[in-house]
Amino acid sequence: MKTQRVTLLVSEEDKRRFKELADDRGVSVSEFIRQAVDAYKGNVVSIDETRDLAALTKEIRQAMPAMRKSLRNAIASSNRALASIQARRGTR
Repeated sequence: MKTQRVTLLVSEEDKRRFKELADDRGVSVSEFIRQAVDAYKGNVVSIDETRDLAALTKEIRQAMPAMRKSLRNAIASSNRALASIQARRGTR
């Protein structure tokens, strides 16, 4: 997706609120503004829906390292089991 810059002038207070709201959702201020516009246009049910989706996304991102480690361990264990099976077949 090709992007273009849009300059938006807001008060210090608005900037702080946008940043807090974006941080609460685990997204950048730019993404928060895009989500708010989508919610306004009716592309999503509500801004609360985007908050829920952002919370789920944050949880998934936090879980990913442990999931990757678990998968690597499972693959290594499978590879050891396969190597053991092949070694037993080779001795027969």
